[in-house]
Amino acid sequence: MKLKDRWMKLRNYQSDDFWAMIFARPLTILFLLPIVEKKWVTPNRITVVSIITKLAGSAFVFFDRTYSGGVIGAILLNLGLVLDNMDGTVSRFRNCPTKFGFYLDKISDAVTMTVMFWAIGFRAYGETNELIDILVPMTAATASYVAAYSKWVSERVMLDLRIIENYRKGTIEELGAKTDSCPVWSTPPRRTFADWVKWFCYAVFSIFKINEVDIFFFAALALITGKLWIFTRIECGILSFGVIVVPIIFAVKVLKREREISKIPTREK
Repeated sequence: MKLKDRWMKLRNYQSDDFWAMIFARPLTILFLLPIVEKKWVTPNRITVVSIITKLAGSAFVFFDRTYSGGVIGAILLNLGLVLDNMDGTVSRFRNCPTKFGFYLDKISDAVTMTVMFWAIGFRAYGETNELIDILVPMTAATASYVAAYSKWVSERVMLDLRIIENYRKGTIEELGAKTDSCPVWSTPPRRTFADWVKWFCYAVFSIFKINEVDIFFFAALALITGKLWIFTRIECGILSFGVIVVPIIFAVKVLKREREISKIPTREK
């Protein structure tokens, strides 16, 4: 495949997260451009390297309390984030997604992110000796787990509702065929200079959405500036609200969808 075609196909996936849009996705494309068609480059291998890299970054943050240790930790954590983007990109590029690969990617995110919260929290506590710097990150880690659990439970319920909907409409086979098919590649958007300006503005303002990927931006900002409170008190403080807010949001979505499905007549057996 020609370089330009390879680049266009790698651009296929469009991110909505601030740190993914301006950091992780561009580097993902840059790193994969020369190697994405190599046989030894597989999604699961990249995931494993991502796990090791993130854990190594957390280890530097936790054990090396020097400024350089924090910077190295920040670099490794964000390199792990880029690798985390690369595995899915390779999967979509080759149309070879697997259920195990999806599971490995998601469960490793939960483990490595929790370790990162703990590592930065303990590092901050070691500097300030104030419990807030460790309690809030632990609460945020718990909130992230609750949010993720709420999301995937809601996804499981939504799947049941989608099956019920298609069964009642007599389109269950179409649903199965769609679920069994590989993602279809589509041409990425072609942007003018004005479009790129709008894209950049959207990327900057999307930071207020408090997306998962952006956690790595705030972690790096705190570690590189030496102002750990940026992460332990501000970012983690905001994330802690997810313990209550996120389950309610998904509950409303499930309830709304269930009411919509209830209006579809039940098929006669």
